[in-house]
Amino acid sequence: MKAISCLLLLLVLVACSGKETKITGTWKLEKIDYSEHFSGAPEEIKEMLRSKMAEEFERIKGKTFFVFSADKSLELKAPNYVGKMVSQFGKWEINAAQDSVFFDVEMPENYKIVELTKHQLVLKTDEMPKRILHLSKED
Repeated sequence: MKAISCLLLLLVLVACSGKETKITGTWKLEKIDYSEHFSGAPEEIKEMLRSKMAEEFERIKGKTFFVFSADKSLELKAPNYVGKMVSQFGKWEINAAQDSVFFDVEMPENYKIVELTKHQLVLKTDEMPKRILHLSKED
């Protein structure tokens, strides 16, 4: 009976730490999708915003990294406006249902985990501006 209890406890611990283990590591920002954020805007405003966001994304594309550490610390590395790499530090946490991740870097944000595989992480937020982040795992 004791062995069965220990086995059940081990299974619960493994199940709860599954996404935390997968998310730990360095992830590179590959794409930001703002389409939901622009959905209600007039077409001329949408085009202006898309253009501005695309220009901003080109500056950081492939150069922005989220480093999720096992101790729940988070480092966000990205180029500033003059191209110099800078880091911001904070914390991260996955909720009990393991369907959302919470970041606290300068200001708190909550993201729904849309996809989490060994090599891809897709996060969606309904906070302004609404967006979907597509990240790939760095080896």
